[in-house]
Amino acid sequence: MSWRDLFQKRRVLYGAGSVASVLLVLGTLVLAGLLANWRPMRWDTTFEQAQSLSPVSKALLKEVTQPLTLTVFLAEGAGERQGAKEVLQLYKYHNPQVSYRFVDPEREPLQAQQAGYRFAGNVLLDYQGRRQMADQTDENAITNALRKVLKKERQKVYFLAGHGERDLDDPKPGGFQVAKKALDNEGYEVESLNLLSRGAVPQDAALVIVAGPKKPLLSTEVQALKAFLSKGGRLLIMLEAFEDGGLQGFLAGYGVDLDNGLILDVNQVSQSLGLSAVMPLVSQYGPSRITRDFSNLVTIYPMARPLILRKDHPDVSLLALATTMSTSYEKLGKEWIKAEKAAFDAKTDKKGPFTVAAQVEIKLTPPKGGQEPGRAGAPAPPPPAADKTYLVVFGDADFAANSFFNLFGNGDLFLNTTNFLARAMEQITVRGAGKAQLLTLKSGQIWALFLASLVGAPLVMLVAGIWAYRRRRARR
Repeated sequence: MSWRDLFQKRRVLYGAGSVASVLLVLGTLVLAGLLANWRPMRWDTTFEQAQSLSPVSKALLKEVTQPLTLTVFLAEGAGERQGAKEVLQLYKYHNPQVSYRFVDPEREPLQAQQAGYRFAGNVLLDYQGRRQMADQTDENAITNALRKVLKKERQKVYFLAGHGERDLDDPKPGGFQVAKKALDNEGYEVESLNLLSRGAVPQDAALVIVAGPKKPLLSTEVQALKAFLSKGGRLLIMLEAFEDGGLQGFLAGYGVDLDNGLILDVNQVSQSLGLSAVMPLVSQYGPSRITRDFSNLVTIYPMARPLILRKDHPDVSLLALATTMSTSYEKLGKEWIKAEKAAFDAKTDKKGPFTVAAQVEIKLTPPKGGQEPGRAGAPAPPPPAADKTYLVVFGDADFAANSFFNLFGNGDLFLNTTNFLARAMEQITVRGAGKAQLLTLKSGQIWALFLASLVGAPLVMLVAGIWAYRRRRARR
């Protein structure tokens, strides 16, 4: 038998075809592995991209142009290592300049001590000689540290002081300690501002926040705030019910009027959440860059007062940022509180919805004779964009207090407002927890999945096998 006859036998042909198929599959797998190692690709099919980095993190990683080293301090056998590695791989995937390593603080105590290690889970970021420590290995902590290490100079946010405003270091429910920490994590330098001693708003101020003054501001202080706005400065004012801080006339000059009332709301949603009538909910927002992503987000405003917007005011454009539900109503004065009559009275009460937050766009007039010189050594203020500036007013300060900051979308609204006024548009977003979501299937979808996976696929394979067997038998 010749070699030609041997290779023409059916068994040899089938065997050679099988070997070629195996080699082809192995070659394809090896090539796919090499391509994946050379240029890895990820697809996140989870709800709301729960297994991906947030837009804020991705935007910051684009600013990393030099090697960025992340050192994680975790023990060798710590269970958190795998979770930390998965998070760090996401950063490395979006920017090849990022590298990471793990250090066991028990085996290398000197290196950990020099890096400022405090407890397990610390992450040290090293970029261009600048270092910043993140407290934890989650995305929020690492991104906050990345924001700080990227910025050579941090913008300053001043909180007005001297009139009983919210205390930035107060850990009690009504304090602003959580808000201050959140601003610090956003990359801002937070300081108090006493206009009586300073005389004017510092020129390095990216934003001035007035958080619930109990006592009225003096006329000189009001004029200082007005001068700050006229030079292109940005201002955020949060007022309490029955307390205007002496700013009623100031706000009226920009088309925002106040009355002596309190917003109440009684509806099924509030009752299901266990909220009282003096905690109105908001789910309707204006078309502002601040609230662009708030379509499915709720915010809460305890003890809020309504804002009255005069649309016909010249030189300003007013926009309602947050509007209460149609079930809300306003009670004027305080007599009803003593009488404990919180129910709606059609004779005396006003029916909602009401504006609890407003954005005011102010047209600027160019100064005559040039700009007023600032103090020596003070950096020049950022130039106003398109000859306009912004003032944002809230009829409530409790929404950003410690006890309410992390409820619903309150913290996001406060931070987005701050970022908008400070011209940090890339940091405006809705900050999610990044948790995986449960997949809930309807009965029809369950049956379709069952039939496709457990019945359809095996049946197709069985039919294909029978067809192939019968075809081979017919050729013999």
